[in-house]
This record gives sequence, C-alpha cells and structure tokens, in this order.
Amino acid sequence: MSVTTNETVTRSENQGPAPTGKPQRRGFFAAGRYIPYTLLLPAVVVLAGVLAYPLYRLIDLAFQNVNKYALLVHPERAKYIGFDGFSRVFGDSEFWDVVLRSIYFTAELVILSMVLSMALALLLNRVSNWVRVTVITVMMFVWSIPALVNGQVFRWLFSPQGGVVDYIAYLVTGDETWKNYDWFADAHVGLYVVGAAVVVWGALPFLVLGLYAALTQVPKELMEAAKLDGANAFQAFRNVTLPVIRPFLMISTALSFIWDFQVFAQIFALRNTSPEPGYRTIGTYLYMQGIVASRYSEASVISIAMIVMMLAVLVYYIRQMLKIGANER
Repeated sequence: MSVTTNETVTRSENQGPAPTGKPQRRGFFAAGRYIPYTLLLPAVVVLAGVLAYPLYRLIDLAFQNVNKYALLVHPERAKYIGFDGFSRVFGDSEFWDVVLRSIYFTAELVILSMVLSMALALLLNRVSNWVRVTVITVMMFVWSIPALVNGQVFRWLFSPQGGVVDYIAYLVTGDETWKNYDWFADAHVGLYVVGAAVVVWGALPFLVLGLYAALTQVPKELMEAAKLDGANAFQAFRNVTLPVIRPFLMISTALSFIWDFQVFAQIFALRNTSPEPGYRTIGTYLYMQGIVASRYSEASVISIAMIVMMLAVLVYYIRQMLKIGANER
C-alpha cells in the first residue's frame, strides 16, 4: 500500500501542477469585442458634427416662413408657422407631378444603368487583355469628366441645329426631316431619352468597373462544374455568378438610386440652366424653389420629403444587405 502511495506522489510531482483555464480578460476591450466600435467612433463623431447642425437648420426652417425678402429686409417677419409650410408644399399639384416624374426617371436610369453595366462587364471578362485595358482607360477618362460638361456635350450632340445625332440619323435614314429634329421640343423625349442618355453615360464607368471586379471573384471551379453538369451560359450566370456577386449588385443598385433620384447637374446643363416644368425632377425643382425663387422654408420641406423618400427605399436594400451578411456567417 505504501509503495503504491509513493509512486502516486512521485508521478504527481513529475507532472507538475494541474492545468488551469486561461484567465479571461475583463474590461471594455474584453476579448476584442468592442475594438471595431471604438475604431468606428471617430468617423461617427465627425459625421455627427458635420451633419447635425445642417439637419437641425433644415428642420427648423421647415417650420418657419422664411424667404429672401424676410431674411434680408424684415427678418422680424420670419416666424414659426407650424405645419403650414408642409401643407402648402404637399397641397401643390406641381410637387406631386415632380415626385412622380422623379420616380419614373429614376427607375429608368437604374434599370438601364445596371443592365448595360452588367452586359459590358461580362464582355470585359471575355475580351483580350489589351482590349480590356483600352476600354478601362477610356471609361476612367469618361468618369473624370464633370457632370456639367457631360450635359453640355450632349446638348451639342442633340442640338436641332447641326447636331451630330441628327446628322447621323439623316445619313442612316435619308430623311431630310432628321436634319433639324428638335429632341427637346417634347419634354418626355428630352428627359427620358436625352436626359437618360447623359446620366447613364456618366454612371457606366463606375458600375462597369465595379461589376467586372466582382465577376473576377467568381470561382472558375464553380463555372466549370456548372458546365459539366450541362448548364448553359444563362443558367450558369443565374445560378452561379449572380449569387456570388449579389452583395455588390445590391450596393451598386442602392448607390445608383441615390445618385439618380437627386440628379441635377446634367438636366441643369441640358436646359441651359433653366429647366422647363416638364424637365423638373426633384433635384431641379428643389433648386428652382430654394435658389431661384428664394423660398427657403418651402425648399426645406421639399428637402425633408426628398430625404424621407430616399430612406424609405434604402431601408429595403439595407435589410437585404443585413440578410446577406447574416447568411455568410
């Protein structure tokens, strides 16, 4: 019995003390859980500092009756009027015409931009290197041109007096009437054809290059496996490519909506700084009310309505992005 006890004691001494669990870190940075939030805090503080006061002034002006005359000549006449400013704006039929026109125009721009960008990105993924580099270089040049300059260029291209598009249409059709066709006489044609062309032209470089970069992340093994299983090109694109690039598609669609819904510079340049009522989207309408007419309070109401409408649509995309992030964990 004593021998067994001595052997047990000797083994215990040789093995050393029993292992203990790793001590848990305590405090704000426990296990690194709050480090990402700490790193994001400076950016949040800067954004709050930059946006807080303008948003406060925007909301404050929306409940007042302030225009250029009252602000400069009789500032004491500027007073709080409650929701009367909202009733005045929302009761104006022109405002709702502008909202509907903006929705239709934005839907057209987003659909055209995403479809054309995807088609060009797929082509870039198939051409040779020197063609790809050439196309990317040209797109970067287009991306660097300001929106106002693009608007001026397209106004010249579609000009009824010596416009390039009219001349090409005459050469193709042989119809003399095309020589002086006025694309801007009908606001529907001017906005939904010429206006859409200039906006999509400026948006394509970013979207094409982003989608091409996303396509390069699709594993070649998955595409080869889909082909071995008998999938055609469309089936492989739908079942393999789209699920992989879906996060970027959601982000690019949301960004396109933000840019296109508040488009201003292109239409402003197309109509020579004076957009007619038929060309007014919510961006140009806001400019006409706030800058041209100097109705600051009504412009604030329009701005708040514009922000709310954008957020209402973006909530859907944010929820989709959160679902994608949750599925990838």
